[in-house]
Amino acid sequence: MKMKYIRKGVFLWMTGAFLFASCEKELMDYEGKDGIYFDVQYGKSHGNESLWARQNYTYVSFGSVEDTVVNLKLKVGTVGAIKEYDRPFRVEIVQDSTNAIPGEEYVDFMEEQVIRAGENKTYVTLSVKKTARLIKDTARIQFRIDPGEHFTLPFNDVGKIPGRWNDTGTQFETSGDPAVHDVFFNNILKKPAGWGVNEYSAYFGTFSPTKYQYLMDVTGYTKAHFEQLSAMTQGGRGTKIRSIAYNDLIAKFNKGYYRLQAGDADGWEEWVLDEGGKMMWVPGITWWNEKTQPEELVKQYYKPQDNQ
Repeated sequence: MKMKYIRKGVFLWMTGAFLFASCEKELMDYEGKDGIYFDVQYGKSHGNESLWARQNYTYVSFGSVEDTVVNLKLKVGTVGAIKEYDRPFRVEIVQDSTNAIPGEEYVDFMEEQVIRAGENKTYVTLSVKKTARLIKDTARIQFRIDPGEHFTLPFNDVGKIPGRWNDTGTQFETSGDPAVHDVFFNNILKKPAGWGVNEYSAYFGTFSPTKYQYLMDVTGYTKAHFEQLSAMTQGGRGTKIRSIAYNDLIAKFNKGYYRLQAGDADGWEEWVLDEGGKMMWVPGITWWNEKTQPEELVKQYYKPQDNQ
């Protein structure tokens, strides 16, 4: 399955720019009642919009960018005759299919919408926000068009929309109903380009979101730095990050070791753990490896005192 990410370089830009697309004043070869539908499209900014697929959903990956808020514009298109008067309609949030928290994870959404006189499209706007829970969870907002008195919902699948084809590769399950559009967003960290092409990078070891966040925390380097493949994998920053991480992990290991040696059974809590509760590891550490569980080291180093 294809995975879509919102990032700079495509026609879906982050913070200060929006997902948008222009379209022709009339769609081709349509006969029927005036209709309305979600017509969200995106592609490379220099590309030909007429070749872009219509999207069933929008995905915001905070794990790939530094932004904490992303502003979205979701295109709604119409078919049929263009009118010389405003045509209101509504966009509702389907509560049963929405788990994003209003006011905390999304703001600035208005249900009341309008196709202005002389136009055949408009944009539903909102802002989505990064929150702590999105490190593990994915938020979802499902929007549905209420066409009102001026429009119908003539399409039940994308194949009937003139001039449009659908992107069938999907990371998230959606209905495909053109009257519905889903927005998904999370802060799940993905392996950056600078981590290395192999699972065992020469500098950082096996990728995990926990280790990635730890490396950023202890070094001060950002996602943008880690996306620079040449800087991370040909010495330079990559070597420096490994060195800082190595020293920090060893310092925490030693602190826990001395507590265990002093008879404090909770000394292991000083150690940094990776996914699955394993000891966090970077190349250069010889006391443990990427598969070592902390209880193995506790058994090895814990020395209860005689008076306990």
